[in-house]
Amino acid sequence: MQSLTRAWWFAGALVVAAPIAYGIARAVPQYSASAGRTCDSCHILPDWETPSFAHRKKNMSCQTCHVDPAGGGMRTTAGRYFGRSTLPIIATSPRPYDDWDRNLFGRHDKATPYDDFLPVGPASIDDVPAYRDSLNDKWAWGLPKGESPNAPFAGRYHTLNPDPVFRIGGDFRFATLIAGEELLMFPMQMDVGMALHPMHHVTALMNVGARGQSSGYSDTFDDSHTPYFRELFAMTSEWPYQAYAKAGRFVPSFGLKLDDHTTRTRREFELDTSLPESRVLGVEVGAVASYPFLHASYFKMKSKFEIPDQWDIFDVDDGWGTAFNLGWRDLGWSVGASAMARRRPLDEGGDTDTYGLYGSLNPWFYSEKLPLYLQGEIDIGTVQRASGREADKLVWYAELDWSLKNGFTVLAAYDWADPDRDVIDDHSGRYQLGGQIVIIPGVTLDGRIRHLDVATEEGDDTDLFLQMHLWF
Repeated sequence: MQSLTRAWWFAGALVVAAPIAYGIARAVPQYSASAGRTCDSCHILPDWETPSFAHRKKNMSCQTCHVDPAGGGMRTTAGRYFGRSTLPIIATSPRPYDDWDRNLFGRHDKATPYDDFLPVGPASIDDVPAYRDSLNDKWAWGLPKGESPNAPFAGRYHTLNPDPVFRIGGDFRFATLIAGEELLMFPMQMDVGMALHPMHHVTALMNVGARGQSSGYSDTFDDSHTPYFRELFAMTSEWPYQAYAKAGRFVPSFGLKLDDHTTRTRREFELDTSLPESRVLGVEVGAVASYPFLHASYFKMKSKFEIPDQWDIFDVDDGWGTAFNLGWRDLGWSVGASAMARRRPLDEGGDTDTYGLYGSLNPWFYSEKLPLYLQGEIDIGTVQRASGREADKLVWYAELDWSLKNGFTVLAAYDWADPDRDVIDDHSGRYQLGGQIVIIPGVTLDGRIRHLDVATEEGDDTDLFLQMHLWF
């Protein structure tokens, strides 16, 4: 029965993925670091008075582009607009004014006016109903009941539905790894998500995904824990100061939620978003005003050495944990701090304490001649060995991105980890050099040369990693 269920789910996922043509973009922290340089990256230029601080939505936080305020997964309409207007070679929403002359092949997309006329949204909230007739959104339907001054409104995101009752989305990543004479082709991600938002302040999010196996497609499909609930929670949001509360299955908010799940800042602290083991059952509250942010959670979890049931989100053990993530994300820079504690029996993974500092800098915001953005994170933590004694960890990550033209980005990254400070020569670092091309909204190509540098030369390794990402 489980094999039949998995077969039907994958068949449905492929049917949904087949017609992908236009949609939303992969939203990752470096996009947040770069988007603040121009307001019309994320929405049509406004023509109204700035709202009070409590009702202001202008910020660079994850909640702007994601349904999950902690980031990752299904995107909001603002995130979708960013993916259609700013990221691709060919835009399907009006291109930001500052990007008009950054096209590789000249001014060719029909969505951008390329003249002195700029698309402008409603002049006041009273004009919003007149813009609803222009909505044309094939992946989002309906308008929620009730009124909320904190909800997105029609006319702000071109023809996209600003605040739909029902939304469906998907992320599909197909990877190729070439290491010496070895060639691996496998699915990195196969996710289908749905969000139900029947009335203002109430949202339910479900994201069902596969646990990709580098050994190939057959091993991925035959995995007894595939598919599974990556996220499943109920949330109340759209409150003053963009406050929210959610309850269900999720990954705790901590540091930079990078889309590269192999980065040591994620993998060393049980935050690898590709693994069911990283999911917890809990509650999270927070607020994301302009520009401070705060996320705090309390959760229960499964033993570190066991995979939780793919459908039963209440499959947890005796341990508990808490996490805090707070800071300031400004238009040209950001800084944040995180803390996380887990308390559980030694045979379930033992106690851990983790602390992190992270931030970003966007020189592009200060000068059009510097289309660069940087981000980095440093984490320290303690874990319990099998003996019960503590071991200290130290991990850090840094990335530099250079936007060559619309849709073309070159990047260099380095992450380093010492998983046990008391053990000699167990540290390692990884260099990455590559680039990303967003052809049209819905298609991203990513290629990187990666070199693993370990303390003992026998462990050094170099590979070529290629990825095709389809999203909607």
